[in-house]
Amino acid sequence: MKALESIRIGDLELKNRYVMVAMGPDIGDFGQRAIDYYVRRAKGGASMIMVNVMATKEIDGPTPSALLNEESYDGFKELVDRCHKYDCKVCIQIMPGVGLQTKAPDREKPSSASATPIYPGSDMTFHELTKEEIKFIQGEVSKTLKLAKKAGVDAVEIHAYGGYLTDKFMTERWNIRTDEYGGSFENRMRFLNEIIDNTKEDLGEDFPLIVKFTPNHYLPAEDGYRDIEEGLKIAKMLEEKGVHALHIDVGCHDNWYMAMPPIYQQDMVLQMEASRQVKKVTSLPIISNGRLGDIGKAEKALENGWIDIVGVGRGFLTDPDFPNKVMENRTDEIRYCIYCNEGCINSVSEGRHIDCAVNPETGYEGVKTLKKTDDPKKILVIGAGPGGCHAAIAAAEAGHDVEIWEREERLGGNFYNACLPPFKRDGIKVLHYYRTMLDRLNIRIKYCKEATPEEVLRYNPDKVINATGGTPIRPRSIKGIDKDNVTTATDVLQNKSILGDNIVIVGAGLVGCETGIVLANKGKKITIIEMMDSILPEPVFIQNLMMLTQLLDHPNIETKTSTKLMEIRDDSIIVSKDGVEEQLYCDNVVLAMGFAPNNGLYEELKDKIDIVNIGDSVQARRVLNTVKEAHDAILAI
Repeated sequence: MKALESIRIGDLELKNRYVMVAMGPDIGDFGQRAIDYYVRRAKGGASMIMVNVMATKEIDGPTPSALLNEESYDGFKELVDRCHKYDCKVCIQIMPGVGLQTKAPDREKPSSASATPIYPGSDMTFHELTKEEIKFIQGEVSKTLKLAKKAGVDAVEIHAYGGYLTDKFMTERWNIRTDEYGGSFENRMRFLNEIIDNTKEDLGEDFPLIVKFTPNHYLPAEDGYRDIEEGLKIAKMLEEKGVHALHIDVGCHDNWYMAMPPIYQQDMVLQMEASRQVKKVTSLPIISNGRLGDIGKAEKALENGWIDIVGVGRGFLTDPDFPNKVMENRTDEIRYCIYCNEGCINSVSEGRHIDCAVNPETGYEGVKTLKKTDDPKKILVIGAGPGGCHAAIAAAEAGHDVEIWEREERLGGNFYNACLPPFKRDGIKVLHYYRTMLDRLNIRIKYCKEATPEEVLRYNPDKVINATGGTPIRPRSIKGIDKDNVTTATDVLQNKSILGDNIVIVGAGLVGCETGIVLANKGKKITIIEMMDSILPEPVFIQNLMMLTQLLDHPNIETKTSTKLMEIRDDSIIVSKDGVEEQLYCDNVVLAMGFAPNNGLYEELKDKIDIVNIGDSVQARRVLNTVKEAHDAILAI
């Protein structure tokens, strides 16, 4: 495999082509938690990890990136030394500034290259950095990089992409300065080029230097965003400046989903197209990222010559050992990312440290690590969705005897249904991982097995993990709810329903909207009704929402909000909006009104046996919550 071949960045040799890109974990300035987080990925086979560091917090205040100074130096040095023991190189990604909405407590406004709106349509503008502030930032970059070199770091990456501060200096849309840092191409590049010059002077001409930049924002150039023509010009400029590698990304915060494509992005990401174009004009090694934790896609990108080095972020969160598993021919044991963006970028954006929906040890290395038990227990897991599967695997790895009872003929629970839309099919890979690990660990699983209180008590386990999930809500108070023309979204997704051409979907949450898109793509005429004031009333992370909203912009889909279902008839439904009733004609009604927890078994057994209730059988939520609860339940045994 090409991904397992070594490669050089300047004089630096990497043992393979899997590099962990910077993720902004927000777990402190190189305390033990942060050190263990990075070292765990080094141990798993990464050839290099990129550690994101802010140059200063005097301008932007606290950020998810760490601060490297005299106080945090010893921790950073330990991180570097421990990674080196696994033949893993360490690259410091230096971020000169944020250029978004954050600000230090003593500053009146967030700062950026120019006094442009803080976000599109905003009346508030940024503080335009003065030349004195620019020199201060550049000085802090130099100070930080000198400390990094002293600690033994192997490379430097300058953060200059995605609409953050450096990219704002580089881009016409956000740079309207009239001094030497604005206007012409050369002036807009000045902030970055001065940092490059300072870095070479501070660390030496041959010290491996990478620049991460955005050659194409994939937004209208006439609005000042960068197109590929200027992006290629920047690539040529950086090679002439003596940079040793380029790290290619795309998009910005105005189309943020491009930078970390969510599950809805099934096609090869646009990072590969941008990288392919850059490769035509430069001889430098190209790093890129964007769902390249998919081993096959990464290998194809290497084989096609689009990239030279595989940048992986989320894939290293879900399975730190995936490079070693590739090397050891154990790819069926890779725990794949489901690209929900809930535990990683969403957690950090909301002020929590980094997490992972399918790997609850991420961000908790050394804290939630499973240990072998000296007192094996007999564990019964009821339900084989993500929570049940994780609980069973974790319990078996800890040395317990485990059996699963699953009501359906397959594993996956409601998550299986969530993976059925063609635009979410990659999610099924984590179910393949569960199936593999259940076999490897000799975990007994009984399908089509309905658990009853009597059978559970007769089995006499030491511990029961109740992961029975939820059932689609079907309100009996609605007249006609049991008519033949009524079905559920889960049955529709599993092709268990007979449908006509005109469909009403009741409920515009994730399940309802995704089901509507599936049916619209099949040529059905869809009306989605929602009693709340907006579609997707449940919290949906902004990157996911951006892509889902695009998919919903379909000629076959109409949405009606503030609309309540009153009655279902053979050929129509009656709805009420603002107190006025309306008849909507349709062939079928699809219910997507949420899920009620299957907690009956738990309620009957909770006073008779040691049982813990997890996941949707407590309350319908995300995979992140379910798997975390499953892991904690096993840790508590």
